[in-house]
Amino acid sequence: MLTIIIRTILIYIIVTAAIRIMGKRQVSDMQTSELVITFIISQTATLPLEDADRPLLNSLIPIMMIVAIELIVSLIMMKSRRFRSIICGHPIVVIKDGKIIESQLKKLRISYEDLYSLLREKDLSDEKSVQYGIIEPNGTLSILSSKDMTTDEISSEDLKDELNDIKQDENQEGETE
Repeated sequence: MLTIIIRTILIYIIVTAAIRIMGKRQVSDMQTSELVITFIISQTATLPLEDADRPLLNSLIPIMMIVAIELIVSLIMMKSRRFRSIICGHPIVVIKDGKIIESQLKKLRISYEDLYSLLREKDLSDEKSVQYGIIEPNGTLSILSSKDMTTDEISSEDLKDELNDIKQDENQEGETE
């Protein structure tokens, strides 16, 4: 019994330290990859608690390896926007000039009802007053409502790319009509 108590305390301390080292936020703010890493660490940490005959080191080494990999991936994501986009995704514009972009909703597998729910959370009754509605990589909806805002005023490169892609799609649709 004492062995299980000591193991539990050690694993708690190590997992807590590992999560702190990775600099994780609240679950609702996590990227998909961060959430997966958290699940893997928690699953790995439970193994020596379930089986007292299993050496504690057999779980601690994988946890430390996962933390090291996560730190390396985080550093690469800081340096490479393309890598970050592959791992975390990028913002996707779902509303432009007060109109819902149906193709973007399909790509994200978001229903109109879900989008309207997100709009209501922002105290908006419909999309008509929205200049840009953007689904962020973490799934939240950001609203840009300034009517005179241009792509040049946006500092986020990934959002600029997304807006330019939409502009190109609109131009191609205009040419085919």
